[in-house]
Amino acid sequence: MNNLEEFVPKFIKGGWIVTLIGAAGMIARLVVSEEENSINSVFRNIIAAMIASTIAWFILEQFEINSMIKAITYGLVGLNSPELLKGITKIAQSFSRDPEAFISNAKKGKITSEKKPPVKRKPRS
Repeated sequence: MNNLEEFVPKFIKGGWIVTLIGAAGMIARLVVSEEENSINSVFRNIIAAMIASTIAWFILEQFEINSMIKAITYGLVGLNSPELLKGITKIAQSFSRDPEAFISNAKKGKITSEKKPPVKRKPRS
């Protein structure tokens, strides 16, 4: 596909299913999670999973890949969408702060130039 006009009819015809696959991935994660989540947090995570899976569909639809592998990918993107979106946001913020340093570090294999402070541990008694 070369342009957006081809994507939209294809998405309406059957691509919208990936939003449900992404949501199912997030729902599965929330069901097995042992932490307590508010209703607001649950809905935000499910919506983020649906959006991330849809973006993955727009990317992967251009490639000839087995449909089962694509479906698994959409589910995994939905499952891991909070971490994926936070990571992408962190990379984008690092780039926006200092693009030249970001590119220089990327060439060296370092995506972010931020160093974390050492963890202070309590002495054992």
